[in-house]
Amino acid sequence: MQSKPPLFLTLEDHPEVAQNNSLFLQKLEPEAICDIAQTHTEALERLQLETPDLVIIDLLFSTPKGGQSAQASLALLQQIFQDYPLLNILIYTSEYGYLKPLTKWIGRHQGGFVVVSKLERRKAFLEGVRHALDGKLEIPRELRYDIDLDEREMQVLMLLCRECLTDKAIAQHLNLSLKTIQNCVQRLKVKLSIDYLDENDTNTRVALCMEAVRRKLMVF
Repeated sequence: MQSKPPLFLTLEDHPEVAQNNSLFLQKLEPEAICDIAQTHTEALERLQLETPDLVIIDLLFSTPKGGQSAQASLALLQQIFQDYPLLNILIYTSEYGYLKPLTKWIGRHQGGFVVVSKLERRKAFLEGVRHALDGKLEIPRELRYDIDLDEREMQVLMLLCRECLTDKAIAQHLNLSLKTIQNCVQRLKVKLSIDYLDENDTNTRVALCMEAVRRKLMVF
């Protein structure tokens, strides 16, 4: 049986940007179906019809007065967080500061959530797409201060730090897949700002536990 081609939904009010994004997405996944929504209402209608593998959202949209606003995009994101907790999301914007009011929602979201700056090269865009599809969390440091750990992340953190278990052992203990645990550890590193450390020089699992103790998330 042939696998279903991936479905990507791009929310973008500039048609040429949306088309360029679609071309790059098809370089990554030649069989992908690239759907484009030019309004937030249209994007929501598409989501209600079929859940895509990834939704790509530009935060800033043109206003009737000639300016730009992130209000409608933030409202859509909040609705996505409520109704589609497993949806993979890529935010493609040069103004990620608008996301600050949603940091707690971002921290609780279970799907991939990646922020890529429009100022970066296309290579960063495609890398962000891959990571979002893998369920990873990648956000700028400025958005991390109010992010909380969820119940599963606390369980994994305790097993990693107190019991010194490997990812495979944690997966067996919690009856979850290895990939789920690996993604959980990756999210912990992001939320505790350990992901910027060079793994060639630093044992990031030790650093993760030390940071958890420093923040009083873990007591020995």
